[in-house]
Amino acid sequence: MDAGEVTRKSRPSKSKKKGGKGTQAISAEDEAKRREAVKEQLRQKLELERKARQVVERLLEDSVTEEFLMDCAWHITPANYKDTVEERSIAKLCGYPMCPNKLTNVPTQQYKISTKTNKVYDITERKCFCSNFCYKASKSFELQISKIPLWLRKEESPPEIKLMKQGDGGSSGQEIKLIDKPITEADIDNPIEDSGKDPPLPLVDSHAQHQIQKRIVVEKLSHSLRDIVGPLRLTMSDVINDVNNLVRTFRFTNTNIIHKSPEWTLIAVVLLSVLTEVSPLLRESLASVSSLEYISCFMKELKLEDKDLHNLVLLFKPCVPIQT
Repeated sequence: MDAGEVTRKSRPSKSKKKGGKGTQAISAEDEAKRREAVKEQLRQKLELERKARQVVERLLEDSVTEEFLMDCAWHITPANYKDTVEERSIAKLCGYPMCPNKLTNVPTQQYKISTKTNKVYDITERKCFCSNFCYKASKSFELQISKIPLWLRKEESPPEIKLMKQGDGGSSGQEIKLIDKPITEADIDNPIEDSGKDPPLPLVDSHAQHQIQKRIVVEKLSHSLRDIVGPLRLTMSDVINDVNNLVRTFRFTNTNIIHKSPEWTLIAVVLLSVLTEVSPLLRESLASVSSLEYISCFMKELKLEDKDLHNLVLLFKPCVPIQT
């Protein structure tokens, strides 16, 4: 074997070099396709959520037709429907969308003792409705709404929705077992409090009210956070403790805890942005390209700009001037 042959064998071939460049090009192309696919999924998800909000707005009207209520079940989630019931009741409308009745004489207590059934009922949800029938009809409809996320339903068939008819009966609320012995009529005026059980009447002092308001805020934020932590490549365990600690510093009233679903999601994004100051994990996650794209798409869906998010975050830093 001569020197020229040895040199030829040790020299890398042009085909291998070209193959390496080709592999890099394919990898870059795949990454671009993957990012575009993620962006398209986000666009589709936001569009479905926008349509769901439009449906909820229609369900807030004085009364809704039977056909529309059955059709809309495939375009909303159980959480969307719970928001509908809550917002109708806030507007003093019966929570069942097909009922045009106004809510009057809404009870203030949390529990009701029925001498007819000898049972105790938690009427927290029941107070959102004008009658036992509307409460039961609403719960029946809610249970038929698919729990599959909106963006995964295109491969599924819409379920057949059956609405209750007048005369099918109703319920006083969710049964609560407080004591083993039967409840008598005298228990209505003299409720029995059993050690270790929930009291028949809720606490009404200012501290208890603040605790209830904080619980409402945490529940609403948790619901919104579950929708956004995935696209931000986070988990609930990554953020919930920091969010709870931040919420604990807030001062609540009966009015500043009432928001619609997209507003709660915006609040969740704002709080996560605020927490980047103390959480390296959040700071790194929200600075990623995919997170920035997701948040930007979300802000555009609300007809807001990125600077609007920046200004909302600055509300927690009053010493810094707000952008205009």
